[in-house]
Amino acid sequence: MLALGALMFYSCDGKSESAGGNKGNGKGTILARVNDQVLTYEELQYQFPAEVRDKLRGSDLQEAVETWINTMVVAEKGRQMGLEKDPAVRAAIEYRKADAIARRVLELEISNKTQVSPYEIDSVYQAEKDSYRLDQDRFRASHILVGSMDEAEAIYNRIKKGDDFAQLAADYSTDRQSAASGGDIGFFTGDQIDPEFARALKGMQVGEISQPVKTNYGFHIIKLTDRQQAGSDLDSVEVKGRIAEILTSTRQGQSYGLYLDSLKKAANIERYPVPELEFQPRPDSL
Repeated sequence: MLALGALMFYSCDGKSESAGGNKGNGKGTILARVNDQVLTYEELQYQFPAEVRDKLRGSDLQEAVETWINTMVVAEKGRQMGLEKDPAVRAAIEYRKADAIARRVLELEISNKTQVSPYEIDSVYQAEKDSYRLDQDRFRASHILVGSMDEAEAIYNRIKKGDDFAQLAADYSTDRQSAASGGDIGFFTGDQIDPEFARALKGMQVGEISQPVKTNYGFHIIKLTDRQQAGSDLDSVEVKGRIAEILTSTRQGQSYGLYLDSLKKAANIERYPVPELEFQPRPDSL
């Protein structure tokens, strides 16, 4: 799931007359409106790191929109209370503004200029592929999570009669994140999930659907979709994805350090000790 922090974002004037996924005044695809504030998909994307913006779909998008709505509703109350002039609000806005600008600079100057080529990824993969093996069994499963045994049994009976598992997950599962993908929760090892869930999987065959299983989270109907044994080679696409992440992170970290040093050398920076606050500038910053 994509992470979304507090949305310190205020949309444009919000005077567009179209909504519900339409295009309004050239601003983009409108997702929501709170009074005179409008949220577009294009604006919302900028609340996320560049590498995940185009993946903002389904339940992640739903959560992001609801977070924005909640923020706008509470912020409107704050405006009515006159809090726009509150010192704490002004200080937070100034810092958030600077932080947003800084992040955009790093995206343009670092992230966009430190891409890793397919050739580099493949070179590392060819040299290290024998080391990418599973050290324990791994499973992939889909599930339907509900709050009571009665609900679970009713859904299980519908599956036995031929109803589609993925559609039932989308309609009834309280795990809304996986429900958006037919209940799929991806790959995991036994120690990454509830012990009762893991215990049920160990006795299942790929393609099999379990009877309701009770865990600390509720009642599950589980469908085992894949099983990989310890010692198996990891899928090359997965491995290359990991390699790309490591190479990119390393390169960006190195570039960031050099870039920041150059900016700090060009800036006039002063630090002042404040004994009563027990603050002394770090020795390496002097």
